[in-house]
Amino acid sequence: MEYFTTIMDSSSITSYLSSLNIAGCFVTFIAISFVYYCYFIFEKWEVEFSEKRVSRVNDSCPSNKAPPKIGSFDQAQSTIVKRSEGHSAFSTCELIADVKTQQKNWRENAVVRDRAKAMPFMGIMGEEPAEKLNMDHVYIKYIDLLWGYIFIGPCSYYLWLKGTFILKLRICLIKRGLWRYKKCDDVERLVGTLCLEGSQVIHYFAKTKDDSKLGNIAGFFFADFPYIDNDLNYRVADLLAVDIDLNTKRFVKAKLDNVDLTADDALILLWFNTIFAQHVKLHAMANWGVNCHPSIKSTNPFLYQNSVVTTIYNFFGYSGFSGFLKTWEKQGFLTDGWFEKQSLIKCFNHGIDHGIGQHGNIIDLVPHSRFVNFIVRLRATFMDQFAKHKTDFPGIDGEALFLGTILHSLDHTFMEWNLTDPLWLNIDNPKFGKMAELGRIVRVGFVEDVPFLYFNKRFKGSNHPFYKTVYEKAAKIDKKLADVMDTCIIK
Repeated sequence: MEYFTTIMDSSSITSYLSSLNIAGCFVTFIAISFVYYCYFIFEKWEVEFSEKRVSRVNDSCPSNKAPPKIGSFDQAQSTIVKRSEGHSAFSTCELIADVKTQQKNWRENAVVRDRAKAMPFMGIMGEEPAEKLNMDHVYIKYIDLLWGYIFIGPCSYYLWLKGTFILKLRICLIKRGLWRYKKCDDVERLVGTLCLEGSQVIHYFAKTKDDSKLGNIAGFFFADFPYIDNDLNYRVADLLAVDIDLNTKRFVKAKLDNVDLTADDALILLWFNTIFAQHVKLHAMANWGVNCHPSIKSTNPFLYQNSVVTTIYNFFGYSGFSGFLKTWEKQGFLTDGWFEKQSLIKCFNHGIDHGIGQHGNIIDLVPHSRFVNFIVRLRATFMDQFAKHKTDFPGIDGEALFLGTILHSLDHTFMEWNLTDPLWLNIDNPKFGKMAELGRIVRVGFVEDVPFLYFNKRFKGSNHPFYKTVYEKAAKIDKKLADVMDTCIIK
């Protein structure tokens, strides 16, 4: 009996030691992998941040000065008219005729502008404006970038990996007749929604007169419109014009220079412009609404966290996004040539470089747009609260903070709500199908909320009195929209 007990004890000890050895190897592997990952991120930080960027307190930083001046209404008006003149398709356009005589239907609010001004901080935000917008330039410390790559990067990666996997699976099942695909039953309505519910509203410029035979039509004009043709070449059209019936909220007609567009064409162009040439303006402007100086970490830690997150995400979105193109080409999502031609980054830069123009006349759309109604009513309240808490936000421009938080997050939300199925973007479109390829990927992998974040990113739930009060005021206007307002760029 003692012999068998000794054998059993020996066997147990051997098994125990073996399990310890396996556990030790596993822990060692994890530790070595983590050290290597930290070193990999350090090398990336040295190249992308330490060598190329300076803090916003440095006068050579693009966002050290005040935000770039907003383009005037008169300038936008004259550009639209000038771009239309070389194209016979616009010679008899009633809305272009209205644009020529259009007058500003709002007054500049000096009080709101004054409330939005930044409180100077260590040389940040003088009176002199920056020359132009810049999306990806703010410096952060290595430890902050590492934190982002540990707690944000994998979550973002999971979102687009899951989205593209499901997209690929759906396409395969549909081709084999194993998945029933429901086409969009009203593309005209969808195009109207893209114009009215999202940041594209700033391209509204004129509507027909009350006695017009055309009806109650709103004209959305995109001068110097960037796009990518089906040979993957970067192109810039003089003018894209889209007419929307405000009574039915549906597409009426559209032209790209002298080319008549179908609703399917307009859908692809508007979606592509939203995600690449239009939305990037919000990302770029948000850099004037961050402060990553170490002292902020103790005076307003929530602002510091939001600033770091926004900076990291702008880096992901601008410097990192193009690197995925090769991967998606290999996976069959994109036609070969996207990465090689680098047409996408040219569209990014076009949208950023052209900045933002005055668009106060969007008040015409308040009765017709949930998005515009919410933004117009909330903006004054936001600036009022910002002025009260300005000492907590040194070096922060209120307008930039509004664009980089509320407007940016709502633009994403409406993208998700508006285009419920990425397959509605027709990759077989003979003129614009290649843009639809990339548009599908962005819809499934980069529009929705990033999952698994451990920190709060919403106005809702914030303990800081500024964010808390703004949320309470916003919830009285539209609680569903207030609930999705982010305090940083995190998608």
